[in-house]
Amino acid sequence: MDEVSKLIGQRNTMLFWVAISFAVWQGGQLADEIVHLRGWGTEMSNLVIPFAVLIGALGWVAAMIMMLNYASKLGRSRKQAVIQDEAYGQDQAKAFRIGYITLIAVISGLMAVDLMIDFTASIAIRILLIVGISVPILVFASINRADAEEAA
Repeated sequence: MDEVSKLIGQRNTMLFWVAISFAVWQGGQLADEIVHLRGWGTEMSNLVIPFAVLIGALGWVAAMIMMLNYASKLGRSRKQAVIQDEAYGQDQAKAFRIGYITLIAVISGLMAVDLMIDFTASIAIRILLIVGISVPILVFASINRADAEEAA
């Protein structure tokens, strides 16, 4: 495996880690907000939810460290030009498009759910935040990983 392929693999792993840890971190906070809003708090939920938030937040910090490490390896060299080729731009555009469509679908779904269930704006905003950040990152990493496996 050459150095460029190795860097692309590291980028995909880092992106998966970023998206999943962000979703766990913010999802835990969303769950905490819903539990307290609905009055569903039990001893177990009061233990599990903060643990999920902590694990997600620590994962997010680790992902940011991975990102800085990756950026230092990449630098402003020829490797960056090779890694960010035309296929990279196409994958990025496709991930953005899928993320946008998903976000619009979630907004529509939240509007429909709002007709049946009362929830606060902060719950809706947190859901949109999780979807708006995690989905495009996961889609990009998935598409990019598939492209890398196809090329190998």
